[in-house]
Amino acid sequence: MKILHCADIHLESKLGSLSHNLAITRRGEILRSFCSLVRQAQANGFGAFVVAGDLFEGKEVAPSTKTALVQAFCDAPDVQFFLLTGNHDQSAFGEDFVRRLPKNVHLFGEGIHRCVVDDVCFVGADLTTATTEQLLSIEWKAEYYNLLICHGDVGKKSEYGAIDLDAFYDKPIDYFAMGHIHSFSIEGAGRGFACYSGCLEPRGYDEVGQKGFVRIDTGVLDRNHSISFMPYSCRQAHVYEVNVSGCKDKWQILTLLKTGLDKMDISADDMVEFRLVGEIEEDCVFTATQLREELLSRLFDAKIKDKTRTKVAEQSDGLPSVKSEFLKVAQDIADEDMRNIVIRYAVNALNGEEVDQI
Repeated sequence: MKILHCADIHLESKLGSLSHNLAITRRGEILRSFCSLVRQAQANGFGAFVVAGDLFEGKEVAPSTKTALVQAFCDAPDVQFFLLTGNHDQSAFGEDFVRRLPKNVHLFGEGIHRCVVDDVCFVGADLTTATTEQLLSIEWKAEYYNLLICHGDVGKKSEYGAIDLDAFYDKPIDYFAMGHIHSFSIEGAGRGFACYSGCLEPRGYDEVGQKGFVRIDTGVLDRNHSISFMPYSCRQAHVYEVNVSGCKDKWQILTLLKTGLDKMDISADDMVEFRLVGEIEEDCVFTATQLREELLSRLFDAKIKDKTRTKVAEQSDGLPSVKSEFLKVAQDIADEDMRNIVIRYAVNALNGEEVDQI
């Protein structure tokens, strides 16, 4: 059987790191991306499709979103779907929605659930209501390909769920399909593997790198080659640190940013957070808004984090300047991001520049 494992779709996320219009666009993309993957599973002969938690962001889900999901599941009648609830969407699956789901969709909610398809045994466990002791008491048949679906942190205590892989070392579990961590990772666990698929699509600048799903082929005898990560997302998020020391104006900073984009071969479909570091002179005038607007023609979205320090020269008479005295006072602002914003706009104003959006 070919099995598809994904997690942490977070449909209808607020996407607070994006502007209002871009957030609306991105929410639509994430829904279409997931529904397209469902239909691709049917077209490519997958026998099972696992969502290891957090299909939804929260309990309030628009009727149009649920309708799109039901239609996608109905368009894949030969695929068995296993949807495990996570810490975000435990109460999102209302009775009306569940009643509309086709029979090939299995919802694994509170407790422990079990379903056998051909020679594959799927077990889903909600880690808030199922203890490690209960999981260890599950009777596994060694002749099956055994797949355990969990949503939580492996090997450590956390606010939501924890599972100790070492406790399962002697159990005939072939694959732990994990959710909750938004980056792909895989490690050996007994006779099989434990894997976080990561999120399917990035939602912000804290979800950098390739995103996608995991493909498992139970027919491949060499277990090391039976599991593969498949990049899938229509966009990627990147974080790029740029040292702007020595730049005299915003145009020199922009040149550095654009040169970096070219070197990294970043797609125009992607979103990039630029972190500006280094020490700049007091007459280097720019704002994050100005830089962002100049970069939007090259990217889906850009974000500027100003982490620079401003070097203020003393007056010719050796006395401290107004700017230097202001900078001393501004250092008392506890929040670093707010401190940098205040300094940037104040220095611009003191240089006689027009202050744009705040």
